[in-house]
This record gives sequence, structure tokens and C-alpha cells, in this order.
Amino acid sequence: MINIKNFSTGMENDSKYKRIIILGGSGSGKSTLANRMGLYTGYPIYHMDKMLHNPDWSRKDKNEWGNICNEFLSKDIGIVDGNYTSIMPDRLNWADLIIFIDTPTRVKIYRFIRRNIRGSLGLDEHYGIPEGAKERFSVSFILWLYRWDKNFKTKIFSMLESVKDKKVLIIKEPRELDIVKLLK
Repeated sequence: MINIKNFSTGMENDSKYKRIIILGGSGSGKSTLANRMGLYTGYPIYHMDKMLHNPDWSRKDKNEWGNICNEFLSKDIGIVDGNYTSIMPDRLNWADLIIFIDTPTRVKIYRFIRRNIRGSLGLDEHYGIPEGAKERFSVSFILWLYRWDKNFKTKIFSMLESVKDKKVLIIKEPRELDIVKLLK
């Protein structure tokens, strides 16, 4: 396996986008796309779930959230994956490229279930979860995911409508995104 932190193509010096955020529901492919982009660019990757949750999936204190967010928002370069609408305005201001993965609900649920099964069997590593955390599988989370588009997608799209001076991409399938073409 390639160590993401040590691989770089040198793109960090000549890409037109230096501050990238990736949004979308759980199972949409945010962490996977962030890792692909990080491999290509050499940019540091900030997984919001990993940074803002404890290993038992409890949320860190709001003051700690602020400190964590201020840390990566002070950087001139990076890739951030995750939603968290309560702290999104600062990230939207920071970013120069915003990608929203608009994957159908059925696909997100399928990927979530597959990720849990493969993760519990040790077949996959989920990069975006807190150190020491296990995948969390529950019917209530699947129901939350089922309602995600209605409850959160609309709110995020509303926030994206206010973005005027940034590149905003809405994609259906992250695997189809041509990273080389996008970032040149």
C-alpha cells in the first residue's frame, strides 16, 4: 500500500487549485476521492470525521472543533473531506475548489453496508474514520443516511448557491472525475 503522506507528483506547485473541499453523503466516495487527489497532488488530506470524532464516535468538544478547523484553515494548501454544515461557511470561504458528490441514496447505502462488511473482515481500510474507531453499523444510521438528501443535501446546496468566486463541481461518480485534467 502506498503511504499517502510520502507520495507526491510535485503538483502542489503548479495546480490552479490549492484548497479543495469535498462534500457529499456518507458512502458517496468523499474520502476515496480525497485520497486519490492527495496521491496526485501531494496535498495534505484532512478527513473531518477523523479530526472531529473520538474513537468511540462521540463528537469532540466544540472548542476543540474550532481549534482543529482553525489549524487546517490556516494552511494555504490542502484537501478537506466532510460536511458539518455548522462549520461549513469558513471552509467555503477558504476553498478555491468545492466538489459535491451527488450519489444516489441507494448507492450510498450499498457502499456503506459493503464498507462495513469488508471493514469488519479486514478487507478494506476506511481512511476517514478516527484512529482506533470501528465502523458503526446500525439500522438507525441507515435510516439517517436514507434521509440525508432531504435533511442535509438541500441545506448544503443552499450554502453552495452563495458561493460566487469559487469553482463548484457537482459530480455523480467520483471515479469518473479526471483529476489530472481538473487540476492542470
